[in-house]
Amino acid sequence: MQSDSPFAAPELSFRDKLRLSLQPAIFLRSLLASATIWLLMASAMPSYASLIFHGRLAGYFAAGLGIVLVSQVVIISITSIFSMDHATLVIPQSPTAVIQGLVASSVVAAAPADMPPETLFPLVYWIIAISSVLAGGFLLLLGLARAGGLVRYIPYPIVGGFLAGLGWLIFNAGFSVVADLRPSAETLSLLMDGGVLARWLPAALFALCALVLQARVKSPLIMPSVILASLVLYYVWAALIVGDANALVEAGWYLPIVPDALNWYLLDFTAIKQIDLSMIVASAGGILTLMVVYTLNVFFRAGAQELVVGRELDFNRECKVNGMANIVSGAVGGGIVGYHAPASSALVETMGVYGRLVGVILAFMFGLTLVFGSALFSLVPRFLPAGLLMFFGLQFMKEWLLESWFKLPRQDYITVLVIALATALFGLLTGIALGLVVAILFFVLEYSRMDVIKQELFGGVHHSNLDRSYAESQFLQKESQKILILRLQGYVFFGTAYRFYERVKSFIFNVGSHPLKFIILDFKSVRGFDVSTINDFKKLKQLTDRHDIELLISSVLPYLQPLLLADGIVERKSGGPLLFDDLDHALEWAENALLEGADLLAADQVTVEQQLAQQAMIDSRDVNALHKYLEVIETKAGDVVCQQGDESDAMYFIESGRVDVLLRGEGDDVLRLRSMTAGTVIGEIGFYLNKARTASIVVTEAGVLQRLSLDALRQMEASDPQTASALHVFITRVLSDRLSTTNRVIQDLMD
Repeated sequence: MQSDSPFAAPELSFRDKLRLSLQPAIFLRSLLASATIWLLMASAMPSYASLIFHGRLAGYFAAGLGIVLVSQVVIISITSIFSMDHATLVIPQSPTAVIQGLVASSVVAAAPADMPPETLFPLVYWIIAISSVLAGGFLLLLGLARAGGLVRYIPYPIVGGFLAGLGWLIFNAGFSVVADLRPSAETLSLLMDGGVLARWLPAALFALCALVLQARVKSPLIMPSVILASLVLYYVWAALIVGDANALVEAGWYLPIVPDALNWYLLDFTAIKQIDLSMIVASAGGILTLMVVYTLNVFFRAGAQELVVGRELDFNRECKVNGMANIVSGAVGGGIVGYHAPASSALVETMGVYGRLVGVILAFMFGLTLVFGSALFSLVPRFLPAGLLMFFGLQFMKEWLLESWFKLPRQDYITVLVIALATALFGLLTGIALGLVVAILFFVLEYSRMDVIKQELFGGVHHSNLDRSYAESQFLQKESQKILILRLQGYVFFGTAYRFYERVKSFIFNVGSHPLKFIILDFKSVRGFDVSTINDFKKLKQLTDRHDIELLISSVLPYLQPLLLADGIVERKSGGPLLFDDLDHALEWAENALLEGADLLAADQVTVEQQLAQQAMIDSRDVNALHKYLEVIETKAGDVVCQQGDESDAMYFIESGRVDVLLRGEGDDVLRLRSMTAGTVIGEIGFYLNKARTASIVVTEAGVLQRLSLDALRQMEASDPQTASALHVFITRVLSDRLSTTNRVIQDLMD
């Protein structure tokens, strides 16, 4: 989604955007957007105050409204100015208000029963402010540490279950606001009493109607419209049906009477000494829960805002700005934690206004409400803030318990359901802990289904990078089924190690007429294994020993090698342990062992005559004629036959010795592409293509090379065309054999 808002254009300066936003038409739209958001927030604010200041502190409801308003003014002022995106609007919201209400209740419960409300209020006020500072401080630290993206690693089902359980708690809080009761088996009969039913039923109907209408009408104005329509219907009913406003007040249909000037207090520093250890312990779990809920909601709501406005946010900056706003709010006498409101951001984008100006106007409107408009809250019917809480709770449960049924795999949905039930029955922290346990169990189960064997190859398909003589290559091709290569992957643990052991057993017992002589385990794609898997590897070593099979291991991470060596899994030979740096060297060792067993490895010299006779079946007269065109070169270790980038003016037949083909990268990086020994030919590709050398050729074992230059080949083609033709046939066979081998490897890898 790409935003068309002119205020999102990076080339416009702040002054240009402000000048544009103050144009009469845009400024009027900004006022309308601010008034709409104010109406929605003003309708919900009384519920936040009721959640914190009720029961023994019910007389401080007006002070609670003041705290909510101060929180709103401070938070929205800071975040509107300093957030990355202009449309960001941060406001106190129901999930954190519900938890802060639980924190307040725990403090009240821990206080002495005879403590008067006037003494208890400043203690609760302090705990609420401290909870805001701690939650904001935690988020600020995440931003400063540039760890804002870490929350993205939390498994999606855990988040879903947590939010679904949180939705139930918010829904319950709605009943508490309107009827001073929460749904439970014990309170069910009380809730169904006629007088109590009449008070919470309108709130529930409001929540259901708002939920249905919001699902059907995709507009940010739908909630303000539902609120206004509900108020109109209520006052029509009160005037025409009831007719006695005082009777409704006495029946508890309205919020507590709020004086014209809110009783908002600054933090009383003398009250700190009255906060005892029992209160701190009682509130610690709730504050920790608040920090978790707040952090998660910041990230999810900020992510939702990215989708709404079509612009990415810097999560680290959002953490710093949002965290600092809540710290300042708690420090100056607020304390109701706030975070991103993507619905309000959507309204800003829809109306094409400047979000920073909307935030400033909103802060001003809430400031006026604090000073002059507090009596308006006395006119708000109690069902409205309660219904908004119920709506928010139902919205969470609808999204994560109903809609996720059609979106999530069944095991993920089970995780969501388990966490939601645990949260609803035992609390948020218990739900999160249980969710982590369930998620880990499902992860172990799912990961154990993954095959730890990435590829299964035999020696004939995947051989070492050592080019050998024709006779050796033919022998190894026939004996290829005696070398089994198992390329492992992932993290090997108890859930996968046993299945891996059983798989290797099946290879050993079902090899047919070609019994295995070597099993190579390549750990290149293995990131680690736990200690419990060592027993399975030891059992594998015992099994291979019983069947006279060499177990070779390659590409093991350095910190894992001691585990394999200490437990005798890696066998030690006279030349050291059979633990190789890479698969290529392990394969070369196994191939050499097979050749040595067939007395082929001792043939350390293969003449040009033998090469041509074995592979191209050239007449001896042609071979003898070829000799006069060849130049004999005796080499010693370290000699450079040709350099990368040199002109390809010759090719070489290796009669004895060994050379490496090296690719030089940037700096001193060198990669060994292949090794070649007696009975092979090198440099033929560049020679025939007449292109510069793509790699260097360096002698690693002294020997003899036969050099055929380009000039000599041209003389041969002119003087001995039959010999030249035989040579071309030989080179064609060599290249065809290499291509055939490559095709087999590709086909096997694709399988």
